[in-house]
Amino acid sequence: MKNLVKENMTASSVPTPSRPLPVLRLILLCGWCSLMAGIFLWSVHPIAYYSWDLTAVLMCLLWFSGPLIAFAISVGALILDQPASRLMKRAVAVHFGVSLVVGLVVLLTDQFDLGIELFTLLAGLVDLPIVALAPGRIDNPRAVRLLHMVVVSSVAGPIAGLFLWSALNIKIVEWRALAVAGSHPYCVQVPEAYPGRYKAVTQRAELAGLTMQTPFTNGGGSNDYQVAFHAVLVVRKGGGDEFYNWSYFAQSFVPVSDRARKGLALFRADCEPIAAFFDELDR
Repeated sequence: MKNLVKENMTASSVPTPSRPLPVLRLILLCGWCSLMAGIFLWSVHPIAYYSWDLTAVLMCLLWFSGPLIAFAISVGALILDQPASRLMKRAVAVHFGVSLVVGLVVLLTDQFDLGIELFTLLAGLVDLPIVALAPGRIDNPRAVRLLHMVVVSSVAGPIAGLFLWSALNIKIVEWRALAVAGSHPYCVQVPEAYPGRYKAVTQRAELAGLTMQTPFTNGGGSNDYQVAFHAVLVVRKGGGDEFYNWSYFAQSFVPVSDRARKGLALFRADCEPIAAFFDELDR
């Protein structure tokens, strides 16, 4: 009888291995963090007026705190080689709860702008999938490490991919410009800060994807407008200039219609077409 009790105590003292992380939950968590990281980076990128809007950056930091918190804790866990899966989930859950409480307070007191209420509720919705998909206590060290590696890679991956695309865009624009211009003189111009004006490209960095964007302008009303192209290719043929605007959708320069030229007042080139425009940028 004593031997039987001893065997039962020994068997119960041996920890049972935890189940591996469900693959589907891990994939969904990775995809959600990747999507939110990409939206966050694009939201704070200064494409609007060639400057950083501090208010927008702070709001986006609060809005996307869930993925950023999960990323920071996972990085620390991997560096220190310590399990932090429960801490990660609890921290995101706290942010989720605070967002909902603030949203309800704003709704009940009716002392703040409705936009603040919407902002806090959306912040909670960003956190909710992470809270639902991220596992809590994990006893298997390999599973814990796998979870943190997934979170880190899902946030860092889109950011690295976006910067890689931005750098590759320089060569893509150059290749497409050469293909459209052929043997004719050509040049590329990009928007200036002033609405509707362009300037000649003087360095290749201006053709990066995160830089070559159409600026927004405000005429004094409540709406912002885009009154320029991302970039314009000017090709001189037979003494006249032909205009092509860069299309990210087509990944090429497409002809500018007469209607668009009149609407955007694109009547003359702001750069001087030459035979080897991109070769001059290297000098």
